[in-house]
Order: sequence, then C-alpha cells, then structure tokens
Amino acid sequence: MMRGLLSICAAVVLCCTGCRSEPVTWRTPLHDVVFLNDTLTWANLVPDTLWEDGDDGLVLSAGGELSLLDASSLIPNLDTSWSTSFTLPFIGGPIPVAPGAEIWSEEEVVNLDLPGVDLRRVRLGAGALVVTASTSVQGPLVLRYTIDDGAFPASVNGGSNEVILEVLPGVPSQFTLPLTGVELDLDGAENLDWSRLVTSWSVSVSEDATTEVGLFGNDMLELDVAFSGLEVAQVEGRFGHRMLDLGDTLDIEGVAALQDLQVGWTALEWEVVFHNTAGLDLLLQLEGLSRLDSGEVVVVTPLEDPALEAPIFLTRGVVNETTDMAHWEVSPSTSELVLGSGSSTLPSFLSSIPDAVIFDGAVEVNPLGDVSGGHDRIDLYRLPEIDWTVSAPLEVGVSNALIIDTLDFDVSEHIEFDGDVVLNIKNSLPVGAQLEASLVDVPLVLTLLEGTGGVAEWMSWPALTVAPGTGDPEGPVGSSFTFSLEPIQFTAMQLGARLAVRVQLETPPAGARFDADQGLVIQGHLDGDAVIMIE
Repeated sequence: MMRGLLSICAAVVLCCTGCRSEPVTWRTPLHDVVFLNDTLTWANLVPDTLWEDGDDGLVLSAGGELSLLDASSLIPNLDTSWSTSFTLPFIGGPIPVAPGAEIWSEEEVVNLDLPGVDLRRVRLGAGALVVTASTSVQGPLVLRYTIDDGAFPASVNGGSNEVILEVLPGVPSQFTLPLTGVELDLDGAENLDWSRLVTSWSVSVSEDATTEVGLFGNDMLELDVAFSGLEVAQVEGRFGHRMLDLGDTLDIEGVAALQDLQVGWTALEWEVVFHNTAGLDLLLQLEGLSRLDSGEVVVVTPLEDPALEAPIFLTRGVVNETTDMAHWEVSPSTSELVLGSGSSTLPSFLSSIPDAVIFDGAVEVNPLGDVSGGHDRIDLYRLPEIDWTVSAPLEVGVSNALIIDTLDFDVSEHIEFDGDVVLNIKNSLPVGAQLEASLVDVPLVLTLLEGTGGVAEWMSWPALTVAPGTGDPEGPVGSSFTFSLEPIQFTAMQLGARLAVRVQLETPPAGARFDADQGLVIQGHLDGDAVIMIE
C-alpha cells in the first residue's frame, strides 16, 4: 500500500514539474566568500629593473642610452663604380702573342669625393669588390686586378690584395671579393693625398694557353668595377668644422606597470652623461627635451630647465693604435649634466612615465678647427653616446601621490547575488589614503540597457578613507567598509568588468618615505545570499 502511495506522489510531482511555468529559486547564504584579492605595493607597481633598495628606502632608478652621432652623418656612402673599354692601338692582324705575355695594363686612381671629409685610411666592416670582364680576343686571357694600398687579413682572399680572373672570348666573367676587415690607405705614398684609392690591373694571355693567341686591331676588353655595400668600421682623417643635427625619440620600454603611476616628488634628479669616444672635439647644444604622450591626442610637453641653456664642450676621446685599426684602444672623455635644480619643471615633467622622450639639439664638430693635423680618428662601432639616469627616493611630499591600478574579480557565472560587499583594506604604508573605486570594461550592452550608453552612476562607489598604517609590513592597520551590491553591478562583474582603483595618499607636509614591501592589501567579500534559479 505504501509503495503504491509513493508511486502516485512521484507521478504527481513529475506531472507538476512538467507543467509548471514559474522558475524554481533557491537562496543559499554566502558569508566571507572572497571575490577580490589584490595587493598594491611599490614593488608591484615598479618593475625590479627600475628600483633599488637604498639605505633609507626605495629609490626609483630608470635609465637608457642613445647615440650622440649617426655613422651616416659622419661618413657618407662610399660605394662607387665605373666601366672601362680598351682597344688595341693597331689595324689589321692577327699578331701572335705567346702564353703569359701582357696585352693591356693600367693604373686607376679612385677619388672618394666626400664633402667636408678628407680620409687618410679606413678599415671596412662590410662590402665587396665586384669585377666583371669580357673580351673579343679569341683565346684565354687572365685579368689581374690589384688594390695597391689595401691590407687584407688572412681570412680575406688569403691575405692577397690581388684578384685573378680568367676571361674567355664572348663569355663575361665575374669575381666578387668580400672586403670585411680590409684596411685601405688613402693618402698616398708621401701621406699627402686625401681620399684617393690606387688600383691597377693587367691583362695577359693565359699561361695555360696551348698555342699563341692572335690579336686583331678591332679586339677589345670591357671592364666593370664596383665597390658595393661598403661600411666603414674605423676611419682616420680630417673631418673639418661642421654642424650636425641631434634629434632622436627614445621610446620608454618595459615600464608598462608605471604608465598609470603618478607621483609628486620631493627629490628628483635626471643625470645625463655624455661619452665622447671619437677623436673629435664636439660642442653640444641641447635645444630641448620633451615628453611624448600618445592617446586620442598626441601631447608633446617640453622640459624647462636652466641646465639646458648652456652649450656643452666635449673634449675629443683618446684613440690609440697598438697593432692595427681593428684594435684601437678608446679612452672616452665625459661630461655630465644634471637636470632638476633651480626653476626646473622636472617634477611635473615626470609626474608620470611618458611614452617617449624627445631629444632636440645640434652638434658642432671640431669647433676649435683642425687641431689634430688631419688625424681625427673614429671607431664607428663605438660612437659617442648619451647615457641618462632618473633617480629619486619614493618620498612623496605635500603634492601627494596617486596610485592607479586595475583589479580582477573572481565571481561565479552561474548564480545571482543578493546582499552586500564587505571591503577589507590592510594598510602597511606610513600614511593614510583616499580610495575611489569604479567599474571599467563594462559590456556596452549593460549601459545600453540602462539607457546611458556611457558611464552610469552604478559603475562607481563613494570614496573610502583608509586609516594610516605604521609603515611596518608585518603590522598593517585594517579598515573595513560595507555597501550594498546592486544586481547590475554583479552582472557586470560576471561579464568581465574590472575594478579600477585610485589611491590618493594623504602625505603629511613633512613628506613620507616608502619601502618596497609597504602597500595596501585589498580584499572583497560577499555577504548575502546566492540565488540559484532553475527554469
């Protein structure tokens, strides 16, 4: 009888379940369920490549380098080429020529025309000599092409400065000789010439010819010579007196965590060190330093600093040669410029990290004239450069500091929630703070449903006052806040919205010093009911 009753009840339940139109809802209490847990510390915001632990706390230290001169502005392109056609000085023929006998010979002087630059010698870092020859002579010929004042390392052409090319009738022949590491003497035997490369060539009947070769008066030889892709590694000569533009944009990389960090500094120093590795005197005028910030509108903000007004004289570096040009010993001269003193706008200029820094100026080469007697030396692989370092203790003055960060939620996608949010903040900073929080990355569909299409009131919460900490990371001071969580706010979290927090530090007039381990621990708890609904 009991079994039959249970069967009937089960049938009724199933029937009702199949017929119901209203969803079934369960409410389950939720207490102390963490959905937000993050820590804001200087160490997290500032990558460890950009800060150091000083004796009295954390010190921001960022730096970089850029070339003061460009190789192409010092040495223009040396590539050169020419073609020559030779005929025999007689009519008729044939005239028999024995194997090994010379037919043509010539000396070629290649003038390297470089405006404002006179070269004594160079060592090449790249490039090649390309020789192409063709002839109408009906017999095998041998072309010998020589760079008379070239010193070849053993690794290039076996150390020989001569190219040997076999030329057959009606068939163009070509030889390509790499010139990496080759030293070229360009000032002649008496050291009185400038920028002149002496080459020579000769053509003879091949010693391997089995018979004499008959020459006709209309026979000819065509020769194409090209120095291609030349790149100078080291150079000695006279670079004269001239002005060069200094302009470069230095992208600030690896500081993504700092992009939203804004600080009002009480001590901030930007040290710029100039290293002159060239055997040239230089006079540098920094006409401007600007920060570049990109966004919807690109903003360029100049730095105002009295140190930028005076020109900087850079004494030539000492470039000594003990063995060859490849092993020049360079002892650079240095000069230092410190920005941030007096009426400088550096603190506001670096109130946040820019996307890039723009250097503008001019460099005067040899402002004192030719003091080396035409023996200026430059290693183009070790050009003069600028090193810059920004350093500052994380000591925030009365202008306070604003820390901005974006935190992620961890909420279930399968429930609804009815209740409050309890926000617990543990502060180990030596100061109190005002904390503002708002939802960002809110799906557009939610704002459209609310009829706003943009930022709505429900996307932000009232400002919170965080109690001052003691500065001891092991003994933080806690603050707790409770506020209701609207259903649309919870839905936004489920759909990928994030929490943007703005922490305005309440620094006393005397300032405050920060350490790497100090920070704010932000924890969010749900306190209410999870609502589970089954259709």
